[in-house]
Amino acid sequence: MPMITLNLSRPLDPDTRRAVVRAVTDLTAEVLGKKRELTALAVGHVEHWSVGAEPAGEALTAFHLEVRVTAGTNTKPEKANYIAAVWQALDELVGPLHPASYIVVTDLPADSWGYAGETQEVRHVRSRMVV
Repeated sequence: MPMITLNLSRPLDPDTRRAVVRAVTDLTAEVLGKKRELTALAVGHVEHWSVGAEPAGEALTAFHLEVRVTAGTNTKPEKANYIAAVWQALDELVGPLHPASYIVVTDLPADSWGYAGETQEVRHVRSRMVV
């Protein structure tokens, strides 16, 4: 049930945006093992992007991607592989990339977030109950 936010330094045409959404969603499912049907992704364009207090420029695409997951559900190698795979996919789709672009995997406690009105902690506890 990850929530992904992707902001880019330039707008994307509709076909490229769809390809990016597909690629990031697929990698989140394949590499992090998340349910594709529960993966939400918001894509935005930041008009004034700077790096080192200078405009990022038009030659390179800068971005910030944050994926929020439940703490303890992914290993360090999975996160590292995800960061590498997402970087490669974005470089192919919207690159060349500015080196000061970031991918962040944020681990949130299960009792601090959820969907459909229930926390992940409630879901976890319910799945462990013997009926």
